[in-house]
Amino acid sequence: MNFIAIDFETANEKRNSPCSIGIVVVKDGQLVERIHHLIRPMEMRFMPINIGIHGIRPAMVEKEPEFDVVWEKIKHHFNGNLVIAHNASFDISVLRKTAELYDIELPTFQYICTMKLAKSFYKGIENAKLNTVNDFLGYEFKHHDALYDALACSNILLNISEELNCCDIDEISKLLGVTIGYVDRNEYKTSSTKGKVYKTSNKIHDYKKNRAFDELITEAFKDEVVVFTGKLNSMSRDEAMRVVRKLGGATGSSVSKKTTILVTNMKDIESLRKEEMSIKLRRATDLKAIGHNISFLDEEEFLKRFKYIKS
Repeated sequence: MNFIAIDFETANEKRNSPCSIGIVVVKDGQLVERIHHLIRPMEMRFMPINIGIHGIRPAMVEKEPEFDVVWEKIKHHFNGNLVIAHNASFDISVLRKTAELYDIELPTFQYICTMKLAKSFYKGIENAKLNTVNDFLGYEFKHHDALYDALACSNILLNISEELNCCDIDEISKLLGVTIGYVDRNEYKTSSTKGKVYKTSNKIHDYKKNRAFDELITEAFKDEVVVFTGKLNSMSRDEAMRVVRKLGGATGSSVSKKTTILVTNMKDIESLRKEEMSIKLRRATDLKAIGHNISFLDEEEFLKRFKYIKS
């Protein structure tokens, strides 16, 4: 099986603002090349929510090349190849919108979405997110790093191919009811879920859909008022808030003088500029600066406050 797996990270809400790309090249089912580039967006505007997701800040890409220069180094990997991405509608849109911004003519290639493939094949797991599927497959990686996300994406298709004993993407597409999309100079077709699913994973019966929280330290958040900012990878915000309340704490939707803990997906808070912070983080740092007792936890530190067991 031959393909490339790609992943983009963006600076802001615009699809033409890539600040990082990861590419994994697979030939005959073997990983043969890993590629990663930081990219200086044409518009140097970074949103706090994006920084919180991938950790890339303006200073980190200030001296990096823009996409048109990076494209000259990577374009040969796309020409006539199969491209895969997890939530491919996003990554292919980033590629197309950025190519349009720089007046780049894209080569012809096919692509398919591993999120849609996983949703069809691994029926029974709670969702088809990149980290959820790879957790099910026993593959650990650094989420929201473009290269590691591309590696995790390739891991999904390679596992599906191995279990089906099939290296033909057209056959895999038919078996899982996921169409192959394509990009060329004059036309674009999405990878979508339209057909009947003929095959599902034999591994799924060993997996329990609902993750349980057992042996919890029942007073881990006693007397704490916890607020969340940014997206968590391990669980939804609603789940996290239920855990806090179950463990003796209270939760809030905004930062106030009553807040004692802010859980954030940003690291190295001390080095962040104000414009790189979310509104909640900015408010919390201001309150801490004038003497209020507020602790900052990243997701890993938050999880360490209690014992999280999957059953």
